[in-house]
Amino acid sequence: MILSAAFSPCPNDIYLFRSFLERHEGFSLLDQITIADIATLNELALQHRYSLIKISAALLPKVADHYTLMKVGTIIGHGVGPLVLASDPKSPLRSIATPGETTTAHLLCRIFYPEAKLVPMKYSEIIAAILRGDVNAGAVIHEERFSYGAQLFLKADLGALWEKKTQLPLPLGCLVVSKTLPQTVVDILTLALRKSLFLALKDPKGSENKALEYSRNKDTSVINKFIATYVNDDTLVLSNSGEQSLYTLSNYVSCFI
Repeated sequence: MILSAAFSPCPNDIYLFRSFLERHEGFSLLDQITIADIATLNELALQHRYSLIKISAALLPKVADHYTLMKVGTIIGHGVGPLVLASDPKSPLRSIATPGETTTAHLLCRIFYPEAKLVPMKYSEIIAAILRGDVNAGAVIHEERFSYGAQLFLKADLGALWEKKTQLPLPLGCLVVSKTLPQTVVDILTLALRKSLFLALKDPKGSENKALEYSRNKDTSVINKFIATYVNDDTLVLSNSGEQSLYTLSNYVSCFI
């Protein structure tokens, strides 16, 4: 059986899949690995092309016919999430750049800024678009969330807004597995991913170096902040509150379909 996987270059995913990427003994389950930005991953998931794929949490209801949620690898923010940044702290949020229509950040902007014009673009282009004045603000994700410069001002943390509204943590991304795979294979993959993440966390320096290979930001402090913020107990084993947060987010998705 040929198993394929697709995930992002973000530090949390590189930690999670490190043993597979480095072909450690016992981690040869995945024959094909693709690394892409989250908007691209979402499009690939809609095409049902991979056995295992990382997606935005907001996309989960739209791929539920073909994929099942994995109980490992979920990114849950506890009071933290995408940041809404602007070049002018007093500027009204008439237009907001988002990292793609299928992303959780885009959905959150629809929820909290219903009057704003949302402008989807590649996540790595958002900060430049704000600084050029193409948009009033942008929903910033990934490493950029931890490394934006003094030229930009924080308008809101969408994770904090979500938690205030729902009393739940914010689900940002999750791993899904093809429904065509036998449950025994899914169980083996789940255990292997947990072991891979556990081993990565036990070797922080080696994992940091691996993450730097794939990250656009080469500042080790940014990598460490990313891991400290987004790799938690829910990443190893999805909690009941994590599942409830995914269910609640999915209900919001249905409001905009």
